Amino acid sequence: MRDPALNTPGPWPQALDLPFAAGLCLALFCLAHFWGLGGPYLVNDDVRQQLFWMLEWRDPGLFSGDLLADYARRYVPWGVQGVYWSACLVMGPLAFSRLLPGLLFTATGLGLFLIGRELSGRALAWSALVVFALMPVFLFNMAGGLARGFAAPLLVLFVLSFMRGSAWGMGLCLVLQALFIPYMFALCAACCGLAWAWALFRGRSPVFLARARHFAVLVLCCVLVWLWSADLVRSGYGPLVSASDMVGRPEFSDLGRFPLWPGASILRTFVIEPFEWLGPFHELGPVGGAAGCVLILLLAGLGARRADWSWPPRARQALLFLALGSIALYVLARVFALRLFVPSRYVEYSLTLFLCLFLAGCLNGLLRGLWSRTFSAVFLAIAALVLGAFRLHGVGLYDYSADQALYRALQKTPKNSLVAGHPRLMDNVLAFGQRPVLASFELAHPWSAGLWRQIEPRLNETFEAYYAKDRQTIVEFCRRRGVDYLVVDERDFDPEFMRKGAFFAPFDQRIRALAEGGGGFALLSERDFPGPRLGGLRLVDARGLVQARAK
Repeated sequence: MRDPALNTPGPWPQALDLPFAAGLCLALFCLAHFWGLGGPYLVNDDVRQQLFWMLEWRDPGLFSGDLLADYARRYVPWGVQGVYWSACLVMGPLAFSRLLPGLLFTATGLGLFLIGRELSGRALAWSALVVFALMPVFLFNMAGGLARGFAAPLLVLFVLSFMRGSAWGMGLCLVLQALFIPYMFALCAACCGLAWAWALFRGRSPVFLARARHFAVLVLCCVLVWLWSADLVRSGYGPLVSASDMVGRPEFSDLGRFPLWPGASILRTFVIEPFEWLGPFHELGPVGGAAGCVLILLLAGLGARRADWSWPPRARQALLFLALGSIALYVLARVFALRLFVPSRYVEYSLTLFLCLFLAGCLNGLLRGLWSRTFSAVFLAIAALVLGAFRLHGVGLYDYSADQALYRALQKTPKNSLVAGHPRLMDNVLAFGQRPVLASFELAHPWSAGLWRQIEPRLNETFEAYYAKDRQTIVEFCRRRGVDYLVVDERDFDPEFMRKGAFFAPFDQRIRALAEGGGGFALLSERDFPGPRLGGLRLVDARGLVQARAK
């Protein structure tokens, strides 16, 4: 197979390509996430539900026997657990969650660079890297170093291995996907199956599934995914709900925890969401974003007419079978709701990859010949770095430092203290206060049937007590559920906040009904529920209240 890189002029020796590309990616990540690298409360929002339990590895007394910690532990794929367990030997999981995305981001950038080189040489490789640097969706999905952060790099490396005809590379990617991001394994396995069927139809040998050992690798991956999924069911937290379970239940609608039924439309999945990230909507607002989209499409159209689309046959096959596999699994996931997880997961990463390579080809057409000149290449690389740092600044990170006084106060309580309060704040208590909570927003997963049977009553009782108008209801709630501390945020009792629902369906209707009944909420009485003020919050020691009630 020819190496297009050898036939393409460049501004510097080919041996320096990968070091330069890696340096550009690392520099871009550091500029984009610099403000989050040193802040203990600057993390991705989902980190609070998926990584907090890992604090137990550094302090065994934390979260012992806690329901939510046990569920979150089983919810995280084994490969991700292994990486964080190793990292916890030297640093905390929240700190590592801010560093790992830099490695994933760099790996993805290098993979796209090499794919571009496979397709049409060094000029397209650098164009692919520039487009990658200007697409915030990559870093957004990697922020937090969660399982989804491994989707793009492992997909890119799988496609690269396919294009190069590397069976061992494809097999390795499948194993890693089975361990780190199971639904991405399903997608790439479908891609392999379609390529195998097509090769047999044409009487040729496929890249993968050409040997018995290849089938053995595929079976091993299926077993790993099944064991991980079965563990969630055996533990009592599963299974995932079916389509019939979701019909007529508001917690699965647009008003619920996460819109699962009837699911996002085809238009939204294939057009709206990709272009929301492509255009500068987040930076310039609706008007600026729309104008940016129009400009990008005009330039892409101009570049597409000048671009060289004569990509190698195997590269085109890899992209074709990935597209067919994505569509097939998307359709199956919609037909068999949640049995194959969320349908959009099977197309969003593929679409992002296709869009990146298409725009790279268009950009290469616009910049024809410029990458071979040293000054032009350096200027374009610096421009991509500056513009990319602007577009990617803080993408996927959120600042939770406003309530740090509460976190410090909770860390001084006994490690087995159970905390209750409005669920929207309890995720922060888990991650930063490092104490178990009765119920939280992020871990209120109605799609896990076994978990929901245990969490739904907790949520109901929490809101009944939180917005109760008599002291006895709250004290009895704390006694029955073993709550040691209550966190009170007076903003939660604002009538307008309550009328908006203050939580997802079906709990929002009950909260609205409580708001219509007027004030007089018992927790607002500092005489009945004393506790130190921590910023805009109050921490109430419920143990004394329960003991007084018992006497």
